[in-house]
Amino acid sequence: MKQLILAVSLMTVAASSGAAEYLGLDLGVASKDKIVQQLKASNSPFDDSYGYKGYVDLSTIKVLGYEKFSKLGKVNNAWLHFSPKQVLYRISVTYNDAGDTFKVLKDALDTKYGRPRQEGAGFNREYLYRDGNVGISLLRNTFGFDSNQLTTLTYDWTPFAGEVGKMKATIDEDIRRKNAAKAGKDL
Repeated sequence: MKQLILAVSLMTVAASSGAAEYLGLDLGVASKDKIVQQLKASNSPFDDSYGYKGYVDLSTIKVLGYEKFSKLGKVNNAWLHFSPKQVLYRISVTYNDAGDTFKVLKDALDTKYGRPRQEGAGFNREYLYRDGNVGISLLRNTFGFDSNQLTTLTYDWTPFAGEVGKMKATIDEDIRRKNAAKAGKDL
């Protein structure tokens, strides 16, 4: 019965959401400031001091509690990633899951988006879906026992992939330059 309620809840959230709204968040549209206000308004604890390799150019929010995430299962961790223009481009939620949450999510995603493309082997299986400009990944890691296993649901706003990739490359190059300067002429 719990699985049925979770499946209906997920499908209701998906059906009532706009073209770019996933898990109650406006992917590809919402600014970091708007997301912070939304989290504060729902009394959701979060930490917005993260970024790609510590750089604020690609900031990240670690969500410590959010009702729309936790009603689907026991959340292990959740992250909201922002583009260089501080617009939400990725939502990633990982659940501690013996398999019930995975089953509910997989059934709901299959129903809404059709058969996924499958990848992976061994303990990791990934199911890839598409919804227009959004890439959806459902990753199942069965390593461990019962709730030590993990299920990760990720939504990516693909039009931002280029600018995010360029910023990551710029940050990586800056780190390489700083590391080279630290070693100096000693090498």
